[in-house]
Amino acid sequence: MRKGLSLVGLSLVVLVAFSPVPVSRAEGAVRVLQNRASFRFSQNLSFSLVAESDQEIKDVALYYRRRSERVTSRVAPQFTPGRHVEATFKKDLEPGEIPPGTTFEYYWRLSLADGTQSDTPTQTLLYDDDRFAWQTLQAGNLTLLYYGEGQAPLAQQLAQAAQAALARMQSQVGVTLNSPVRIYIYQNSNDMRGALAARSEGFDERVVTLGVAVSDNTLLLLGSHTGVEQTIAHELSHIVVGLATKNPYSPVPRWLDEGLAMYAEGSLPAENLRAFNDAVAHDRLISVRSLSGYTGDASQVDLYYGEVYSLVDFMLRTFGRDKMAELLKVFKEGTYPDDALRQVYGLSLDGLDAAWRTSLGLKPRTTATAAGPAPTVPKAGTAAPRDSGGGALCPATGFLGALGLLLAVGLRRPARSA
Repeated sequence: MRKGLSLVGLSLVVLVAFSPVPVSRAEGAVRVLQNRASFRFSQNLSFSLVAESDQEIKDVALYYRRRSERVTSRVAPQFTPGRHVEATFKKDLEPGEIPPGTTFEYYWRLSLADGTQSDTPTQTLLYDDDRFAWQTLQAGNLTLLYYGEGQAPLAQQLAQAAQAALARMQSQVGVTLNSPVRIYIYQNSNDMRGALAARSEGFDERVVTLGVAVSDNTLLLLGSHTGVEQTIAHELSHIVVGLATKNPYSPVPRWLDEGLAMYAEGSLPAENLRAFNDAVAHDRLISVRSLSGYTGDASQVDLYYGEVYSLVDFMLRTFGRDKMAELLKVFKEGTYPDDALRQVYGLSLDGLDAAWRTSLGLKPRTTATAAGPAPTVPKAGTAAPRDSGGGALCPATGFLGALGLLLAVGLRRPARSA
């Protein structure tokens, strides 16, 4: 359960446009004695104002927003009207509620006795994970942040892996990262957990998150995991595809998003390839239409990722990268999957399923749902069992227990991490 807002004084929060007016210079204008903003990472945000005027200050309001958002929170803290006022606002935070690296913009609006209003100049607050002394490595549009002695070689290695994945996506898929992205590399899961949204205590005890895109431009990464190069490629794909298809109407189909992410990794992991080959041999492939869903048999997750990789690979080999790039542009317009596929490829979802099956030596299925419902496919973040040393599926989130390997829904996009 969310804690909500914790205020010094009674406050009301509404959403408004972020549009400060020039500070009044007339007689009786406000004199700002103190204007501060601070934070405690994953605990709270705090804003405070001390101001005075030659006339009574009848109202005080705080306007703040994340720089990446268009809407603004308006807070009306409790204060005592007068010529000297003090106002404070404190917002309690859940762990992972705000991604590290988020920049806030804020200003105060004071209403005077004569009806005029005076706004303080807009200021910024960088909310970051200040528990560590971060060092930075710049690689094109990527900023890798790491901490601790001896971590520079790992950062260099991951920068190279990330650049290779982006180059692969540009050359083979036709999408390019044109916006800056910050990648936080954590040394261990305990350090990283402080930046992640909390789930159940039992879940967090059994699950290690390997990587998750917590916003359109921020990726958290567990640098100590053996499959970290695959994870960074996978999660960067989600960010790149998310930015390329972002619209207010409809998300990109999960099978396409995950398929491109698997493709960005390079070769298909052995466990996914085995499950896929077995399904082809026994004609047990999940239908393309069902690959867009999240309900079904969790034991088929290896097959799910093998299938979406194969499907994307088929589309790229058969129709080329330009068609794929065009498809992503159409999805950016908010077009529904069936309509987008018809517009670009001249195929429906079921038609794509039939063409793909034919390329594998299988007959088209008699009904679109012959293969049954889709497997459980969590929405966010690459994760793995704590005692797992092998490659991880993304965004599958697994844990080992008395009942064996189970898969649970993760945390991602929107917390597009997944």
